[in-house]
Formats: sequence, structure tokens, C-alpha cells
Amino acid sequence: MKRTIFVLIICLLTKNIIAQQLIWKHTDGPMGGIVGDIAINSLGEIYAGVYPHWNIYSGLYKSTDNGDSWFKIETQFEDFEVYAIYITKEDHIWVGTNFQGRIYRSTDNGVTWENKRNGYNTGECWAFGQSKDGVIFAGDGQYTKLYRSTDYGENWELSANLRPLVFTTDSNNIVYAGTHDGLFVTTDNGLTWAQNNFLANIPVSSILIDSNNNIYCGTGYYSNGHGIFYSRDGGQNWTQMGLNGQIVLSLAFDSYGNIYAGTKYNGLQKTTDLGQTWTTYNKGLYRKEVFRLKLNKQDDIFIGSENEGVFRSTNNGDSFEHIGLPISRVKNIVFSGDTLILTSTPSGVQKYNRITKKWTNLGLQNVEAISITPSDCLYAATFDEGLFKSTNLGETWQLTALTQDTLMSVYNVTAANDDTVFASTELYLRYTYDGGVSWNISPIVTGFFSRGLFFSNRKSLFSTSHFDSFGQVLYNSTNYALSFDSIYHGFGGAVENNSIFQTDNGDIFFANPNRLKGIIRSTNNGLSWDQILYNKPVVTVFAENNGMVITGFDSIYLSTDKGNNWVSISHNLENENQITDIKMNTDRDLFFATYRTGLYKVDIITSVKDENNGVFSSYQLFQNYPNPFNPITIIKFSMPFSDFVQVKVYDILGKQLQMLVNDYKQAGTYEVEFNSTDLPSGVYFYRMTASDFSETKKMLLLR
Repeated sequence: MKRTIFVLIICLLTKNIIAQQLIWKHTDGPMGGIVGDIAINSLGEIYAGVYPHWNIYSGLYKSTDNGDSWFKIETQFEDFEVYAIYITKEDHIWVGTNFQGRIYRSTDNGVTWENKRNGYNTGECWAFGQSKDGVIFAGDGQYTKLYRSTDYGENWELSANLRPLVFTTDSNNIVYAGTHDGLFVTTDNGLTWAQNNFLANIPVSSILIDSNNNIYCGTGYYSNGHGIFYSRDGGQNWTQMGLNGQIVLSLAFDSYGNIYAGTKYNGLQKTTDLGQTWTTYNKGLYRKEVFRLKLNKQDDIFIGSENEGVFRSTNNGDSFEHIGLPISRVKNIVFSGDTLILTSTPSGVQKYNRITKKWTNLGLQNVEAISITPSDCLYAATFDEGLFKSTNLGETWQLTALTQDTLMSVYNVTAANDDTVFASTELYLRYTYDGGVSWNISPIVTGFFSRGLFFSNRKSLFSTSHFDSFGQVLYNSTNYALSFDSIYHGFGGAVENNSIFQTDNGDIFFANPNRLKGIIRSTNNGLSWDQILYNKPVVTVFAENNGMVITGFDSIYLSTDKGNNWVSISHNLENENQITDIKMNTDRDLFFATYRTGLYKVDIITSVKDENNGVFSSYQLFQNYPNPFNPITIIKFSMPFSDFVQVKVYDILGKQLQMLVNDYKQAGTYEVEFNSTDLPSGVYFYRMTASDFSETKKMLLLR
């Protein structure tokens, strides 16, 4: 997979000249995206396209390793808002989009693209098809326009006033079009179309045709699902073959002729007996809409969901894993140890292992926030299912008593310790002192516009309320929600989850994107406030005792003096991709969550040149992680300049065991893996040398 790395350089003038670099490394996740379509070519390469909703990402992605990794296909056009992908027998790729250029074609596996919309005079392209004679069909599914091209897309002409959702052609060159208004057929390459009387006025969103030209139609789209019908005589007579009342959005055969059906609300269904019995496959597909369904030559199953990305099963549907795409919205970040990172996303709680560099979906849906206790008890606030708790880091979940009896939206959650947890709901701030067994209601009115919630190490609880005589109010409690003090009022608009931060030394920072449009700060427990950043609609802030403050929106804003002075750095993460959370783990690694493209690890490299002697001193060798380890650990080091660097591993007697790095490196931060598979337990040392710099650190291997 291509990894995204940005290097940004800034200069601050203080007593010394400080050159700083922000080095961005994408974690290739978490997974998500609104998948418009999936297609697989003859080589087994997978193409998946997404389109935006509420500013979520768009684009076309490709995988050459069966979905284990994905890279974005770059074109000379703006990112495709993909509604349809069609791959011909020659492996030519057709892409239909939402407005933009409508229709694009690539004849070299996505390397170069042409716009092919001449004469295609409608706003969208939802589906493609092709007759045995090479006539191409395309239509929008919304504006009652179905077009055909007899010259391979060079020109298009109106074929019928229909709203097509899918095209399929049988061995007799009969082309079927499933539309919002039923099933239509053409026997003359689209000069005329005839409506099937039985399926008239029933949405037909998926069609299969077997080797005997038997027809299978899945019905329903937004609604009006009637399951699956099939015909053995070209559509003259039809039989209902199950899933009655369900919306069937996609159909596929496996190599044995078994039929898989992707449904809107009931997961993946499979029949081996022409619909007499159906088996439901939902493991790993919790509440996932099966919008697109494709099988490769090995019968691996790929599912595209309009809200959660791409899923794969390599065991005939018995279980699914979330494999793409690496573009999810991240609401917030928490850490478990120095290896695991957990994130809240629309498609569930997702976990990243820094050693294996693998993302795993832990379940749930529309997760607004997560919080973890000192003993690794995990809480997840969801938009439409309540508050969940897991005592095994997401392997299983239990609905808490907060929402067991009265289901409500929970917009934020934070755990003060293993027993005390606070939750912002659609009504009030609520809290528990017994790990979620019983809950209390505070007088703080929260709701959708007041998600701000933060508990500091100084035992201060901050919460926002949107109902008060002053408008919206920031509150503070120093006794675990028994009482609250109003410490700031007068801001407006929605307050996001990660808008409040208090450092260990007591400085409070509050980010508001609306009336304040910036950040305010208090250094006296909220008695007085100063606005320290203006006219920037930031939604999150992070600070340290040493005076570093970081926030971001269309740019990153960095201060090294508690916000008195700022430097703006363009983050190059594309438009409207705001920063949603900033967190630092125990190894002092920074992670930035984004609105559109997932999670980034961000290194801040600082080189100081003293004006008197001109000596640079910012090489760094970090403590390995995890430590203790077995058998793999990661060693990180940073360099302010391009230089020759070595990293070696020694045993306790000083004998060199491995040379991990022996190369000329550009300025930046690097990570290298040490594998101790053949070594016994014990203490080992690793050493970094570059120019005049040399440093050694100790690590512990435990079998």
C-alpha cells in the first residue's frame, strides 16, 4: 500500500533559531467510505469507488493483493464521486460519477483516463451494461435517462426514459435493465424497450442470469422490497424464491452455482437449493448494508457498504473482516498500552496494532466516542443504539444500563477511573460511580450541540450545555459531577467531542468553531479567559505543560508558548479535511484524527541552531516499543538533517547481534523492526550513531 507522508517546515524566531518539521505518516486506516460500486478484473484486481456525503471522501481505489491493501488511483480529473464501475472482458474500466464528467474510461488498468460523456446529457451515471454486439448502455437511476453508445462511448444517444439501476445480457443478446419502475428488456440493442408485466412498478436493483438463461431479480431499493423472483422462460412466468419483504440490492453466483443475496437490512443471504432455504451470514457484518456484492475466482466474497467501506470473507461467508477503504472519519482516539490505538468511527470501534500495522473492526456502528479506563475497560457511545461497555477490549460488547430501558443517542463518553464514567446524551449529562450498573442524571443539559466533555488528571470534569439564560455554557466540576460551576458562557453553535483540554499544570484550553472561531485559555481555573487564536473554526485542541499547543482545521496551528504566538502550517490533507482529535501516547508519539482520511502519526522534529556556536543538537533515539517485548519490537529514531546513520543491536556482553540500519537517510523520523525470534530472554542494547551523535538504550526480551 502507498503510505502518505507529508513533510512541512516552519520557523519560529526566539532566542535561538528553531526549525521544525511535521512529518505525517498515514496509518492506512481506519476503514470506511461510502462505497458506490466494486468491480474485479480478470487478474483479480479489485476496484472500489466512493462518493461523498457530509464531506466524507470520494475517489477510486484499487487493490492488487485481494484487498489486503489499497491505493488511490490518481487522475488528471478531480476525484471521482463513484456511483458505478463496469469492467469489460478486455479489462477496460468504465466509471460513472455524480455530476462531474458523468462517464470516464480507462483502457490501461486505471493509469490514464478519458472523459466519455459526449451526448450523455443527464446529471449522474448509476449503471453500465454491454450487449454481445458491443453496444454500451448507461443511465442515471434518477432523472429518467437511459443512453446507449454504438461507438464504444465516443458518442451517446438517448435510448429510453427510464431510471436504470442495473444491466445484464444473456447469451441470446437480450439486454435486461432493472429500474426503479420495474424490469425492461431490449432485443435490438436499445432501439426499443419492453416492460415486463409481472415486475412492473417494482424496483429491480439486481439481476443474475445463469448458463441456461434463467433470470433472477432482486427487488427493492429505497423501499418496496419483495425478495427475489426467478424465471425459466425469459420472463414470461415468475416464481418467488424467498426473502419475501426484504430489499435485495445485489446478487452473485459462486463457482458452484449457489446464489448470494446482499440485502439492505438483513445482511448476506445464501441459498444452495434455489431459495427453498436461506442461510444468513452476519459475522463481521453487524448492521452493515450489503450494497455491492462481488465474488472472485476463488469464491472470496467482497462486500461494499454505502456507509462502512469494504468487507471480505475467505471462508464462504462464515466470517467477514473489514479490509477497506483507508478513509474513515475518526471521532476520537484512545490508547491501550504502547501498541494498540482505538478509534471511534461511523463503521464501528476500530483497533490499530502498531506492531502488525493492521486495523481490525471491533463492532458496533455510528460510534460517536470511546473512552478507556486504567484497567482497559472500554466504553463506546453510539448515535442510535446507546452506550456500550466491553471488558475485553472490544471482543464482546454489552449494552449498559444507561440505555437498556430507554434508548437514546449518546454523543460523548469519558471514564475518570474504572468505576466513574460520564456520558453526554441527547438530554442530560449522566454519570455512574459503579462501572455502569446504575446511572445518575446531572442538571447539565447536553444534546446534539453540546458534545464537549473532558476529564483531566487534576480531577476536573468539564462539560458544555446549550440551555441557559446566557446561551451555551462551559461548566466545571471538581467533585465528580456532584456540583458544577459555570466558568464561561456566550459561545454558540455545536461543540464537538474534543474541544476541551486541561494540562497537568492546570491551564484550560477551549476550541469553538462558531461564535468564538478560535481558542480561549484560562490559567486560573476558569476565573478569567483570554482568546489566544482568532478567526479559525477549530474543533479540537491539545496542549502540554511545556507550553506546546496544537490545533487545526484547514491548517495546523502550533504554539510553543501556551498560545501567545502561533505558526500556521498548511496540512495538505485536501479541502474540508479538518483535524478532529489530537492525542499523545506514553511514548510521546502524536496522532491526528481527521474528518475524511483516517488517522495519522505526526512527528514534530525540532533542530536548534545556537546563534553563538552554530551547533545543531536534535538527533533522537527513542525507547523501543513495546518494552518488554516478544518477539518483535520497534525502534524509532529521528534526524534533523540528511546523514549516514547506523542502528545496531548488542547482547549484554557487547557482542553485535544485528545491524538494523546502515544507510544514508534524509532528515526525518524512522522506525525499524527488531525480530528476536532466535534469541533467549534477557537484556539487550541498541545503539544509534550519526555524525558526532551516539546514544544507547536498553530493552528487555521476555519469552
